[in-house]
Amino acid sequence: MALSAKEKLFHKILTHYAESASGFTAQDCADFISVNRSVISHYLNRLCEDGRLVKENTRPVRFYVRHSGQDAPVRACIVSKTEDAFLNLIGAQGSLSEAVSLCRSAVDYPGDGLPVLLSGESGVGKSYLASLIYQYAVERRVIAADKPFVELNCADYANNPELLSATLFGYTRGAFTGADREKRGAFDDADGGFLFLDEVHRLSAENQEKLFLFMDKGYFYRLGDNRTRHPASLRFIFATTENIDTVLLNTFRRRIPVRVTLPNYLSRPLSERVAQILHFLRQEARSLQRDIHLDNQLMHQLVISPVRGNIGELKNQIKVMCASAWSDNREAEFITLYTPHSTGEVLVVSAHDRDRLPDISDLLPKAMRDDVIFRDFCHSGNVLLLNRKMEQWLTTIGGLVPAEALYSGYIWQNTMHALNELETQTGIQCSQEIRKAIWLCLSYALHMPQDTATLAELQSISDYVSGKARLLAEECVALLTRHVVNQPLPLLLPLLSCAFHTLAGEDDHIQGIIVSHGRSTASSIAAVANQLTGGYYFKAFDMPNATSTREIIDLLIAHLSHLTQGAGLVILVDMGSLKEIYEEIKRHLHGELLVINNVSTAMALDIASKIQDKLSMADIIDSAKGAYDVETRYYAGVMPGNKIIISCISGEGISHKLKDIVQRYLAQEDIDIMTMEYDDLKWKIAHSDPALNGTRLIITTTDLEAGYIPLLSVEQLIKEKTLILKRDYFSGLLTEGGLEPMIDEVVKLFTVEGVASRLSFLNPVVIIDEVDAVIKQYEAFYKIHFESYLRINLFMHIALMIERVMVNNGVRHREEAELTLQQQAFVAVHDTFFQALNRKYHITLPLTEVLMIYEIMEPWIATDASW
Repeated sequence: MALSAKEKLFHKILTHYAESASGFTAQDCADFISVNRSVISHYLNRLCEDGRLVKENTRPVRFYVRHSGQDAPVRACIVSKTEDAFLNLIGAQGSLSEAVSLCRSAVDYPGDGLPVLLSGESGVGKSYLASLIYQYAVERRVIAADKPFVELNCADYANNPELLSATLFGYTRGAFTGADREKRGAFDDADGGFLFLDEVHRLSAENQEKLFLFMDKGYFYRLGDNRTRHPASLRFIFATTENIDTVLLNTFRRRIPVRVTLPNYLSRPLSERVAQILHFLRQEARSLQRDIHLDNQLMHQLVISPVRGNIGELKNQIKVMCASAWSDNREAEFITLYTPHSTGEVLVVSAHDRDRLPDISDLLPKAMRDDVIFRDFCHSGNVLLLNRKMEQWLTTIGGLVPAEALYSGYIWQNTMHALNELETQTGIQCSQEIRKAIWLCLSYALHMPQDTATLAELQSISDYVSGKARLLAEECVALLTRHVVNQPLPLLLPLLSCAFHTLAGEDDHIQGIIVSHGRSTASSIAAVANQLTGGYYFKAFDMPNATSTREIIDLLIAHLSHLTQGAGLVILVDMGSLKEIYEEIKRHLHGELLVINNVSTAMALDIASKIQDKLSMADIIDSAKGAYDVETRYYAGVMPGNKIIISCISGEGISHKLKDIVQRYLAQEDIDIMTMEYDDLKWKIAHSDPALNGTRLIITTTDLEAGYIPLLSVEQLIKEKTLILKRDYFSGLLTEGGLEPMIDEVVKLFTVEGVASRLSFLNPVVIIDEVDAVIKQYEAFYKIHFESYLRINLFMHIALMIERVMVNNGVRHREEAELTLQQQAFVAVHDTFFQALNRKYHITLPLTEVLMIYEIMEPWIATDASW
């Protein structure tokens, strides 16, 4: 009867590994049978279920042949996952994974293993790790279970090295005054097991010499006897809080090949700090036989506050808190730990069950979560606030970067080199705060996984940035990829676009491109022009010498999507068919087009200067003809229209209200505003009705696809940044400064509609006008115009807050909160702004309500003074 594949595999295993003490892996069996590794693993697991093999859950998994009558394989010891001494070590699979791997290697090394030196600050867990190494050695049966673990703290004998020598090696009768008999030492006690010497840096040079001589020879002499050798077999673990390069003899240090450094508490990842706190709380809950209710704010303080004694002190701190709470109320069903500024959110630690580790984001104040930090920044563009919060997140909350190393190191230097090159290429000077913001965002992106949903949201929020800012961000990301880290970092593009937005300024009415063959010809010409004019007027494309005109055209067409809609475009090329480039590009461009060949540095500088001076395309063309001895071609672009169409799916009423608002801010009297029924508009768009010819803009309450005609939904009008609205929809249509007040009126119109159903007795039209007056005072005070979506948020929040305070005195859970300087400044002025509302409605706003308004406004009003 033919053997099955599984049986054939087992026969091969018996031939090669029946007596193997080290076992084998699935990969070792790859040549035994012509199937892939996953199938081999499946067969091996079935053989384990049949009782013919046993496995050890290491990485990779190792298998052993089970012999008849044996419960264990030939190997000296099989350590299952549940028997692993390091299994419950917090961080064993995280920040301490490398340390654990080194400790395993030291124990498993043939013979008597390897000495281990543990270093780190006081209280980081060196003694605990030493005890786990001993347990692991017992589990592996490299030492017998009855062999000892002897611990000696060298600091106890620091002032008496002779006594330490006697304690370590023992002494003979008469070795010193009072030595009336021979006495064994720690080496004798630890024979066959482990000797753990803590604070080993307190060993004298003489005792260090005795130690390394024993490590070399395997025997020692007692104090007072230099002739009688005493052999011993023991394994060493040393620990120190000092720099081993300065406190230990070179000869001694060289004999300790395995060195493990343990991080301090704040350097551990946030998840491990939380797990450590929960571990100590569970211990106390079981000891006191009470569930523990922990205030979320207290948990936050414990995970982000530095602990001088590290984990050891943290354990004592938690023990004292629990003991005090239990002593204050011994009859309570549970122990409550809280802060004076409790948020009301509670984490329950059971005395009986192992609670699941809570979501880390739930333990942090909303404002300090990384996703919220980035979202607020993309909305507000406040670089200073971003830097402050990211510094805290990276060094404290996330625990990714030590504070002292935040702005230093190899990667930091390479990042600054990349930014220097960015300045050279673009002519844009990055301030120190911009440089810090780029570095902090890069540091985060290098350490944390990129969430697709968050990326999509940030990209959507950052759509308002100028095309120039986005191009700068792309240039910067390309340089960081080249000089710092060669891996995709999609998170950087929306963040850097917002960081560069204010720096780059609004898009120019004419944009420039230089395309040239050669490794850096175009970049060099563009860099000179950009630097000398002090602006980013030319984007460079360096093309390989073999690049065809067709490839250049494809590259330029792909780049057009980055340009401002309707802006003019000047393309400077070194060679290739100008006519072919011109004919292809004009089909994909909505604005004016000028293509000039035989590009030179002088030409690029001349045209960059004209763009900087805001000359029209016609003026640039006139000056270019004959100036460079080149051929030019000009494309006039799409002719402007003369009407705006407004259509609302809910009917003509809202359409007419919108028309009245827009009419008041038109810059040209010859532009007509028409209202059109929604279904009629859809039909005309679908059939390319000539009635739409000359339409400059369509405004609707529901999004539509209108082809080449710009179409703006009311939702876009309210939520979109004003810069993108000016750029893509209202260019040349409205009076100077008219867009923002027009949007404010639209916001009020639709806010009244929305808030009416949520107010019980206040008149929505009246209260919205009154809240509008308050918001304008804040804007005047902070010298800023709030974005539309923020205004809607404030309209809704303050209107409902007024009614809430009138009915039930409002929210008051933070009345005793300790205020920051920024909060104090905000609270100091709010009474003035709310004076009219307070007097009319006979109310006084509680501090908590005022702080809620501050938190809504904070990303927009935070200034350099807040740092």
